[in-house]
Amino acid sequence: MNVLQNIIFPHMTFHAPEEMYVRLSNEKVYASLNSKTLIFQNGGKVSFDTYFNSLSVQPWQKNCKIDDLKLYLQGEGEFLIRIGIHRIGYASYWLDEKVIALKNGQMEHIEVSDWQKLDSGMLFFTVQALGEGRLEKGFWATETRPQQDIKLGIVVTHFNRKQWVLPAVSRIHDELLTDPVFKGKVELIIVDNSQNITAEELTGKTDGITVIPNKNLGGSGGFTRGLLHLKDCQDFTHCLFMDDDASCEIDSIKRAYNILSYGKVERLAVSGALLREIEPFRLFEKGAVFDGSCHPLKSGMDMRHVHDLLFAELNDIAPNYGAWWFFAFKINEVKEYAFPIFVRGDDIRFGLGNEFSIVTINGIACWGEDFALKSGPMPIYLDTRNHLLYAVQVNNKKLALKQARNYILSQLFSYNYASAQACRIAVEHVMQGPDFFLKNMDMAEVRQQIGSLLPSEKLTAIDRASLNIKYRFKTKKEERWHRWLRKITLNGFRLPEFALNLINRKNRTIFQHKSFQGNAREIFGYRKVIYEYEPTHTGYVAEMNKELFFREYSLMKKMLKDLSDKFDTLHQQYAKAVPDMTSEQFWREIYKED
Repeated sequence: MNVLQNIIFPHMTFHAPEEMYVRLSNEKVYASLNSKTLIFQNGGKVSFDTYFNSLSVQPWQKNCKIDDLKLYLQGEGEFLIRIGIHRIGYASYWLDEKVIALKNGQMEHIEVSDWQKLDSGMLFFTVQALGEGRLEKGFWATETRPQQDIKLGIVVTHFNRKQWVLPAVSRIHDELLTDPVFKGKVELIIVDNSQNITAEELTGKTDGITVIPNKNLGGSGGFTRGLLHLKDCQDFTHCLFMDDDASCEIDSIKRAYNILSYGKVERLAVSGALLREIEPFRLFEKGAVFDGSCHPLKSGMDMRHVHDLLFAELNDIAPNYGAWWFFAFKINEVKEYAFPIFVRGDDIRFGLGNEFSIVTINGIACWGEDFALKSGPMPIYLDTRNHLLYAVQVNNKKLALKQARNYILSQLFSYNYASAQACRIAVEHVMQGPDFFLKNMDMAEVRQQIGSLLPSEKLTAIDRASLNIKYRFKTKKEERWHRWLRKITLNGFRLPEFALNLINRKNRTIFQHKSFQGNAREIFGYRKVIYEYEPTHTGYVAEMNKELFFREYSLMKKMLKDLSDKFDTLHQQYAKAVPDMTSEQFWREIYKED
């Protein structure tokens, strides 16, 4: 008996809604969050067609060799168990039914008899109490032996976030590293870029945990240092890159381990989804595609609803990279290491360069902050640099010029002048060639340069009542003449003052949700914009500044001409340098003295 997926009962750690774990059909059953059990009265009924407890057929069948499947349950009482399947476009139906009596902590099981015939859909089960009882444990399992014995190293890169990483270490230690099934098969490697985790802080949590003090070369340097450590240990077969807060169900790690153990596909990798921390049921990304721009897959879906769960598993677009908040792969299948880009885009290049066969699956996910909240001059700088670097490497001048122009203009039209300057600086840095990245691997000077840009876009407490705010809850389709007017006036910056006075007679401030940039159409004609991240009631007010705008606009036009003139030479420089800068030997030389 080999466990594939444990049943996860509702609890209080991540504040995720109950419906992501179990659906209570009536008031004769309730979930105890503290004890992580279900308590039944006679007739109580629950369904497990949920994000964390259903079993997605297609990802397991396509990527793994599993000949049989059973459901095991543990608790007290007599229950009617049914196993069913949901599929897109089909009526749901039952596969098996069995009455089981649970007692004395013994496990009982029901077999999925049609497992070999299934190729898609979502397996689930329902439990109906035939008297009082409780359900305290369960899992989907198989008698099929794994395809390979693996040892997994979890690599976490840490920099000055001890309030997050230390609790994560405790959770991984207590729920995974000391689990008899995984003891000795999984270890945790913390690459401490801030070099401030002490032995005392890990007292009692050292089994299977290694801390590597490291110079701060960002995520690309930190994760690569951890990967080289695993390779040097020789007994590790697989690696999992993971955020330092490990904000996921520990069973997500166990499930990824099991997929890799049963994997029958070459270059198999597991990419964990990202769920919104402030809206824990909302899917932000389930794998992604990069084609010159980032395209998160299945974004916005509600993981409480069966239809969205099925659609999330629809294999319609194959991801070509997985983000490093949760990305697991086989160590000896790595042919290209991270480019020394510090952060933001290192995971994209790693995925594209190694051409993994990436699987995503419901139930393997992390929770994280919104990227829109964190967006500002520094993240915008990094995004611009990464996208332009890609365009240069694939020798697409048109894409490079378009990206450079659009990144800068989108921030100028948003009145985010510091971010616009950061975009321009990013382009100038890429134009310096590969030597720039070698000389600035620690990004110290760059961070100081970007941090000094003004006007500041720092979020502070917002008092809406003190502002004369205009809201746009609904926007009609833009008329052609209006779009033409915005274009020829550079979204209002070429308009004379009297025209701006006519457009915005009440001198109001237009409201915008804090995001990567403002909506240029909505901003048109307003002298002030308030950007607010509503969950925290923080934001800032940006103002139209024609002097700053036209200075940056003029610098942009000159820079774009320079980029066009130098593009062929740049492409040749990067084409020659990148293979070396993404090699194992390059990184071993970087860390040679450590």
